[in-house]
Amino acid sequence: MKARFEISRTVKPIGSEELKFLPTGSLLTRLNQLRSLQESFEVSDWLPDERDAVEATGLIAFKNSEQWKIAFSDVKRVLSEREHIPRGSKDKRRKAAHQKKNG
Repeated sequence: MKARFEISRTVKPIGSEELKFLPTGSLLTRLNQLRSLQESFEVSDWLPDERDAVEATGLIAFKNSEQWKIAFSDVKRVLSEREHIPRGSKDKRRKAAHQKKNG
């Protein structure tokens, strides 16, 4: 049986140095992707062949893996070094976008 892990939720590992060059939006997307992974193989609906195929490729699939823990902490660390800009209200964002659009 050929494993179809491409349809399963996985995340590609990225080195901590490489994360520093990603835009903040990409880091937040990665954080959400990591959070969306299943807790462990035991509580997933994955077949053993699928798990083995994913492990062979080096992708991150489960939160209880050491890879996930490292990836998650790396993203959190890089985000903590970025400037935090609080979001304004929707009305403020609309006005700012309108002013930018109309000069």
